[in-house]
Amino acid sequence: MRHYENLVILKPTLTAEEMEAAIAQIENNITKDGGEIVGREAKGMKKLAYEINKHPRGYFHIMYFKIAPSAIVEIERLYRINENVLRFVTVKYDSKREIKAWEDMVAKTLKVAKAPEAAAEAPAVAETPVVAETPAPEAPAEEVKADA
Repeated sequence: MRHYENLVILKPTLTAEEMEAAIAQIENNITKDGGEIVGREAKGMKKLAYEINKHPRGYFHIMYFKIAPSAIVEIERLYRINENVLRFVTVKYDSKREIKAWEDMVAKTLKVAKAPEAAAEAPAVAETPVVAETPAPEAPAEEVKADA
């Protein structure tokens, strides 16, 4: 099994439910071919550098997964026939250095995904009022006269 990163840009005209369904379908295509999705990150709606099919914006979604190389052809074929996908790119990580970078990106993705959960679970801390201190009056500075 090899390590892959996949960026998919979906049409901005989809509703939230349709977007979730499209992403679930894409992830299902990966897992049905024996793949394992390790991390995912929704980048959200972003402006495109140029219009694609008259859409100035697109919904970006990144997935990190492991799968056999022979399954990539089928996954990319399914992207091409999916009308909701504007663009996609699949990046293969081969060397030890690239795999280490892939693992770092997955760890970062997982940390970002856990951060909102931890913030929601953390108890609310009562804010203590801040009292502004008034500065003490300064003593007048002595004038130094220069002997001329």
